[in-house]
Amino acid sequence: MSEDASQHTHREPVEVPWRDLFYLYAFLDLTLSHRSIERREHVWIRRFLARRGHHALFRRMDEIVTIGRVDQVELQRLTERAERELSIGEKRHFVYNLAQLFESKGKLSASEYEKLLAVAGTIGVSDIDADSMIHSVYTLHETFIAIIGVLAAGAILYFTQAVFVPFVIAIFITMIIYQLERVIAQKLSIHRLRWLTKLGATVLVLVFFFGLVMVAIVSATDIVKRLPEFEEKFSLAMRDSSSVQRALGFLRSKGLLVQLQQIPIGSMLASFLASLISLVSNFVLVVVFTGFMVFSSSKFTGVMQEMTEKVGAYISVKTLMCLLIGALVTAQCAVFGIDFALFWGLLAFLLNYIPTVGAVIATLPLMLLAVVQLRSWTAIVLFLVILMLPQQLIGQVIEPKLMGKRLSVKPIAILLGLIFWGVLWGIPGMFLATPLMVLLRIVSSYFNVSRSFERLIATDTT
Repeated sequence: MSEDASQHTHREPVEVPWRDLFYLYAFLDLTLSHRSIERREHVWIRRFLARRGHHALFRRMDEIVTIGRVDQVELQRLTERAERELSIGEKRHFVYNLAQLFESKGKLSASEYEKLLAVAGTIGVSDIDADSMIHSVYTLHETFIAIIGVLAAGAILYFTQAVFVPFVIAIFITMIIYQLERVIAQKLSIHRLRWLTKLGATVLVLVFFFGLVMVAIVSATDIVKRLPEFEEKFSLAMRDSSSVQRALGFLRSKGLLVQLQQIPIGSMLASFLASLISLVSNFVLVVVFTGFMVFSSSKFTGVMQEMTEKVGAYISVKTLMCLLIGALVTAQCAVFGIDFALFWGLLAFLLNYIPTVGAVIATLPLMLLAVVQLRSWTAIVLFLVILMLPQQLIGQVIEPKLMGKRLSVKPIAILLGLIFWGVLWGIPGMFLATPLMVLLRIVSSYFNVSRSFERLIATDTT
């Protein structure tokens, strides 16, 4: 190390974060170790420092480039600290930036690729992870092609949803069947006649889901017929309550009452009912797809095995939690004398598959019905408290513990997926949104071209 380089180290402002120093030293060392730094890379690093407000490091960078080498002792110290203190997400982001720096000048050479893997290894990033991040750096042209591809795929999925929705439903039903079939085979110690256990599990699962949908349709049809009666009772209940009248007066004065009255509750219920009827009409198609997938292969490997295990485990746990919520809602409605207790339990069971908003949608009509049928406001408040507390406990405490790390998808990605699949496929898309995002995360992790998407939606794991 030269005397000039040593002086540079001691002149460094104390307030500069060590992470940025590490990034700067690592970038420059990797570049200068086998060639001179190019103008494009020089500008890229200056932009990196400017975004963080470290303009004072411009001079340091220029001096290191002029000297042609980095203080190796200081770099080693920073590298050891990075290996200890950086999170796995920060390490991956660093490797990605490093690869982006090299891709900015053209295609990676074999020596540059090896050096990138070596640097990643020094801070604790495996060769497999580093390789996926290196190959996920795209040029502007590749990104444009990817966007066009996504839009084209979205258009295809939208216009062919009559086939794809039953097919996707069949995929997830198949995963549940495999989970159930494995349990049956283990309990009965069946090792040869696995087709028999597959047939039994298939019949059980299909009959279960078909029965749920049919009961929901029958009950929903009855509710739609009696909707004018409930509206009249609700209006009477509102007029007879002085507290409600005061609240309505406040809402009317603020202009909120008109907006609330414009909420199309009836059309939303009709749309939901239409979706259920459409699902039943496609039930034969679902059965055909399910039967083909269940009996076409005896064992999945690779990506199919991981999809079956993780997504199937998620759906199984989610179904168990939804059943528990549905049973509690049914029992509560029966105890308080709310009409159509079984329907409301089924509705809670189905809608709780939809993350975040599903429980709210299932609760709103019950709140209105409680106002109609429970004359005492004490009983109404008690009913609502008992209704919401168990759902919050199950959704926020019990379910996350049972799920563990099965999802590995960021909550914001699940929310965006809910919006995307809801717009694309309507209510069925909202039901399928979460398992579809899990499935996409798994599939995208197996291909270099989709590594960026996988890292974008996946949670960081240590």
